[in-house]
Amino acid sequence: MNINVGQDVDVKTKIALVSLTDRGLDTIQRIGEGLPNTVLQKVYIHEKVLGQTKNQGEAQKHELQLQIFTRLRDIVPRLWQEYSVLIFVMATGIVVRQIASLIEGKDRDPAVLVLDEAGKFVIPLLSGHLGGANAWAHQISAQLGALPVITTATDVRGMVAPDEYARRYGWKVEPIDHLPAVNRLLLEQNRLNVWASYPLKSEHHTWVSDPHYHFLSEKEKDQANVIIDAFPHSSLKVDCLYLVPPILSVGVGCRRGVSSEVILERIRTSVEQLGASLKAISGIYSVDLKSDEVGLIEAAKYLRVPFQTYRADELQAVNLQEQLSRSNFVREKIGVDGVCEAASLLGAKRGRLVLPKTKGQGVTVAISIENFLS
Repeated sequence: MNINVGQDVDVKTKIALVSLTDRGLDTIQRIGEGLPNTVLQKVYIHEKVLGQTKNQGEAQKHELQLQIFTRLRDIVPRLWQEYSVLIFVMATGIVVRQIASLIEGKDRDPAVLVLDEAGKFVIPLLSGHLGGANAWAHQISAQLGALPVITTATDVRGMVAPDEYARRYGWKVEPIDHLPAVNRLLLEQNRLNVWASYPLKSEHHTWVSDPHYHFLSEKEKDQANVIIDAFPHSSLKVDCLYLVPPILSVGVGCRRGVSSEVILERIRTSVEQLGASLKAISGIYSVDLKSDEVGLIEAAKYLRVPFQTYRADELQAVNLQEQLSRSNFVREKIGVDGVCEAASLLGAKRGRLVLPKTKGQGVTVAISIENFLS
């Protein structure tokens, strides 16, 4: 099995640590020493720090990957796209000016943290909940003996916001523009009503036992402020939002050279046919011959999900076992009866096919659902 990741989702968190000075590099080294092995870290230092031989030796000692830059504005846009967490050891004002034009939204921006050179204060500047900046601030502060400067209203009052629970469980928020009203309601009423269309598991116990949340029965679901469902309805009051679990695996077959725009349109049409949200997609899956297909890779990047491929024999085993649809053309080309349906089922691991193969514009799409909440 081959894996190609459009963005590092469910693989490893990518963290960029950036400093302009030698003292900042000292603090970065302290941070790097305590980061878990579940992250991929890379350090970016200004070229003027090169003269500090002591720091160079220490950096090598701790096996930090050093990247040298001349101007901060030349690297920040690229880091913004490549990393899910950005940690700047420098003045907050410098960082604000660098990232201002790059900000897109709560559900798309990376977590941004700022520390002073001495590592006394840790400020989660952007994406405190969905991006995890607040959680990282607490972890780094505990590690350095620093003070986390948390300004998010719910956190200040000792509450866990619904978007923070969404981050912990790997769910998405929809519509994102309803989030301020729902969080404001939590602050005003000290409680939110939640209805889940799936049975929750033991790992959700912390949320279920949270006194600031009341979980509703089926009969009470009209009173919900938070709904856990991958199939959101278009009409929704402003003080209500969906938390969307990633339970749909999308299998895709395509002719060579099809653009990402066409692939995305075919995926969007298929997901809408099910009445589901694009945010419910867990990944895009195909045959290993497509592991370098630019359109598929770019589509996964846009959706911010993994792109994963399987060997032809793995797909064929599923085709035979599940008696899936067959294509003589595909059989002649790659030696397998079909790609998209089998790939979607493999992606779902223990799910079921909910949308059989659809064809159009040189692209085939099938969708399986993983009942991981049941």
